[in-house]
Amino acid sequence: MFLNLLSGCTFFVKTHSGNGTERKFADRITSTISPMKRYSSTFHPGDSPCSRCTDSSLTLPADMKKVLPILFATILASVSFAQNCVRDSSILQTGALLSPPYWDTVGRKYALADACINNPYNQFITVNVPLAFQNIPLSSVTIATSGAVSNLPVGLTYSCDPPNCVFAAGSLGCIRMFGTPTAANTAPDTLDLGLTVTVNTLLGGIPLIFPSQLPGNNHYYLALKDEQCLVGTFDPNSDLGFVKASPNPFSSETVITVESLIPGEFNFEVFNILGKRVHAREVRMAVGENQIVFDGSELPSGSYFYSIGNVNGRISRPIVISH
Repeated sequence: MFLNLLSGCTFFVKTHSGNGTERKFADRITSTISPMKRYSSTFHPGDSPCSRCTDSSLTLPADMKKVLPILFATILASVSFAQNCVRDSSILQTGALLSPPYWDTVGRKYALADACINNPYNQFITVNVPLAFQNIPLSSVTIATSGAVSNLPVGLTYSCDPPNCVFAAGSLGCIRMFGTPTAANTAPDTLDLGLTVTVNTLLGGIPLIFPSQLPGNNHYYLALKDEQCLVGTFDPNSDLGFVKASPNPFSSETVITVESLIPGEFNFEVFNILGKRVHAREVRMAVGENQIVFDGSELPSGSYFYSIGNVNGRISRPIVISH
């Protein structure tokens, strides 16, 4: 609104030779607001910009005096909103390092908002920066302004508040993940995000990856869904925490990495696009990370789904065979 107002202004400058330079300014505001009265002032070398201004020469209509503060307040509010990163101050009471909380073997919760193909995404992450790390006083925690968040879906990026991504000790830093996941991603899928930080102490910088390098089995899982956001990719009752096939697509073999919360027998099955089961076997897994090698060299090129689970729940993911 304020820019539209300025676009209606015309400025005239006229210079005369002689003992001094005279500049006449006439402003014309063409808008729905009542026009300002034309004013002019004469300036001479050595004068301060307003040494010859008088109240009568810069008189504004009463309605304009009321409108201008509102215009400037609107501009400031818009700028502040655009740069605002919403922090979760509740972690000051809980003592948590990150909000939303990361996935662990106790909570087993995907706390980050689900991302969906071709749908705008926005997620704020609050970083509660401690005063000390392993009993060593720290000054700040920093992350790179780009490339510090690993495994982001194609189309997503991040920014920080403050913009330089330097979070002082004892403060709440804020990271905003935003963008639109593109069709270049495979969906549904589960992405294990990592936040690479440098903990700056009196003894120097200590590189860490949050939350995977915190004590315990911790992950920042991001569920990526299809364009309709209707495909459920994670069964909260499942005894599995993370499943991913790599490479995908593949021509002969792919390795499926599975994180199990319990030891035991699980069913591994593969279905074609019509729902016909083309492979099935029982696999035994230990607590933690497991790997299943699947040979698809005898199957036609195309799209398939694999499923891993037990009586408590199942997780399914797509794979593509391309000979």
